[in-house]
Amino acid sequence: MEWLSVIIGPLCMAGGVLGLLLVLAAFLWIIGKVEGYDPAKEIFLRDNAALGIRYAFYTIAVVFALLGIFDRAQGDSGAVDFLLHALLAALLIHLSRYLNDWLILYDFDNNREVVREKNISVAIVEGSTYLASAYIVGGAFYDWESGLWLAVVWFLIGQSLLILLGSLYRLFERGASKALDDHNVAVGVSLGGFLVSGGIACGAVISGPSQGWRQDLLTVMAYVATWIGLMLAAHVIADLLMYRSVRLRDEVVQQRNIAAALFKAVIFLSVTLAYTHI
Repeated sequence: MEWLSVIIGPLCMAGGVLGLLLVLAAFLWIIGKVEGYDPAKEIFLRDNAALGIRYAFYTIAVVFALLGIFDRAQGDSGAVDFLLHALLAALLIHLSRYLNDWLILYDFDNNREVVREKNISVAIVEGSTYLASAYIVGGAFYDWESGLWLAVVWFLIGQSLLILLGSLYRLFERGASKALDDHNVAVGVSLGGFLVSGGIACGAVISGPSQGWRQDLLTVMAYVATWIGLMLAAHVIADLLMYRSVRLRDEVVQQRNIAAALFKAVIFLSVTLAYTHI
């Protein structure tokens, strides 16, 4: 019966996640009603793909955050631990929603854009902040049994770095805000890929045992600054790989070329995964 012992753990984990998905569905429905719209009507009657994207990214981000916390804390002692970890993951991702809405997409009313305008580009960026935050949660809570308050501080530091990266993207990609407001999905994909990459990098550098606040902060600054330089280099190289008469930025911002945006986002993600791989 060794085969049974091998599958019991994964089966219980999958069952717990399935239960979590049901709870999240009810939670998101309640939040929607509180915010003034009916999620079921929006998705099934108005065919609101933007709201579907928001919910899909939000849900998978909560699961990612849960797996990061639960695995790191070696929480395999039972249902109570799972429930506590799931609650913590959901609360942190929900907190990140407001932080990132206010400080990354600060010039948008997200509910108006996603619910009323069905703006897929804004939904993609919003969803990407959830995924990025999930990686930050996993990094911040790498060793959270050493101190919950310390993990929360690193989570907030990681969120601050993510907000900074969003501002840098807008600084270098002028016109990004207007493009998002004009439902430019290509810009949403490009910015989303950059933000998820930034979340991966931030999550990687804030994980691990502390070496003292001074040393930790210096390490984080050097690591993130190097990553930003690497992203700029990747962008230049990506431009060189295009036809000489074509600029990648123009294809994304002006031509709304989703294929070019995916090309750009994949480069960001691939280089980041290589940079953070240990």
